[in-house]
Amino acid sequence: MPTRSLQGRLLLTFVTLMALGLGSVIVLSGLRLNAQTLDRNEHDLELQAQLIANALRDPIEHSDEADHGGGRSLDALIASYAQGVNGRITLVDAQLNVVLSSDNAVPTRVAENASELVAARNGMFQPTIRMDAWQHAERLFVAAPVMGEHGQAISFVQLSIPMEPILVEMRETWLSFLAIGLAVLLGTVIASVVIARQIAVPVQKLTTTSEQIAAGRLDERVSPAGPGEVRRLGMAFNRMTEHVQEMIVQQRAFVDNAAHELRSPLTSIRLRIEMLQTRGRDNPELAQRYLGQMEREVGHLQRMVDLLLALASVESREQPAPKTPVDLAPILYDVADGMSEMVQQAGLTLQTDIPEHLPSVQANPDQMAILVRNLIDNSIKYSPRGGTILLTAKTAPDEIEIQVVDTGVGIPAEALPHIFDRFYRVDASHSRAQGGAGLGLSLVRAIAEAHGGRIDAQSRVNAGSTFTVFLPRCA
Repeated sequence: MPTRSLQGRLLLTFVTLMALGLGSVIVLSGLRLNAQTLDRNEHDLELQAQLIANALRDPIEHSDEADHGGGRSLDALIASYAQGVNGRITLVDAQLNVVLSSDNAVPTRVAENASELVAARNGMFQPTIRMDAWQHAERLFVAAPVMGEHGQAISFVQLSIPMEPILVEMRETWLSFLAIGLAVLLGTVIASVVIARQIAVPVQKLTTTSEQIAAGRLDERVSPAGPGEVRRLGMAFNRMTEHVQEMIVQQRAFVDNAAHELRSPLTSIRLRIEMLQTRGRDNPELAQRYLGQMEREVGHLQRMVDLLLALASVESREQPAPKTPVDLAPILYDVADGMSEMVQQAGLTLQTDIPEHLPSVQANPDQMAILVRNLIDNSIKYSPRGGTILLTAKTAPDEIEIQVVDTGVGIPAEALPHIFDRFYRVDASHSRAQGGAGLGLSLVRAIAEAHGGRIDAQSRVNAGSTFTVFLPRCA
């Protein structure tokens, strides 16, 4: 499996870590068990040597001194004990010379200065593992003193057993550990493959889908699978893709609408310029009329550009407008005073119900003024002469509510969900005649949302509309 792939790297990492960890456990456990096995055999052999030494004390003390310990009777006793422990027993005198041995290969009357015998003569216990000079095999040796009546060592019993059975037991322990380790490692490999696939396969599908989306296939989606975190990643990716697709659709619609809105006045201006070029010189009255119409179209374009720039400024995330704690009451009064003449020219009445002071909100004063001005301007455009516009503000537990109520033509129920969309007009011909671009309410909503607030619209046809802006109060 290529280690460059995510699945290969995960598998290699899991197996390597498990092999290192499991190998360390096996080595440490095996070494400890080997040491315990050796200690157990040494301890058992020491007890057996002490028991044999105690058992041989009386036969040695009551033996014929000329025969050095009873001859055949002591020899038979040592052979019997050696057969019982499945080892070799050698009897050594106080000067460490060999007296008797259960093994005929061991010669008598020779000095035996092995370390275990020297340690036993000094009152210590020291097991020794060494190559046996007579059997040419590795053996475990221990020695115990045969104590006389007065507490002195009269002889020493050297007991030895072959190391091969002990080594076989150790090897079997290692083989058992290795078998268990291999079984665990195999299970780890299988589990690692499954886990790696659960992680890597969804990521690979996510990568493939991302490449397809990057190629323009925006309808592609991933099927969330794998562990919880990977599934959440897939769901988040789908939401992001849907959001991007929606933004692209909105951008395309915006471009189309903007092109349409710009094309109409530009076409009108171009046609009037052509008429002026052909007939304007001989007809001053026609020239004046066309120039007035062209001025209105240019004004309409200017307002549209200003609204688009304002929208771009409000929605900019790189350079958001600075916000400070603001009392909105003075701003509302200033906007009402500034638009009173426009309201009067439209044959309407502007009323206010605003307290002298309002709790502070974290806001940009200029954008708050634009918000209220656009709401009042929208009411002016859609209210017949003789109507009333009411601007109010009040304090709620956690919010400030700004409300603009008019007695205009109202908005049909089916149009209410779309009135904050860019370039949307309920009555396109009426709005176009009033100079509307279908951007004012979009700008109002963008400003409200940029300040952590929201806007609500309620309306009935021929009964007027109510727009309410909710802005959070400063903590």
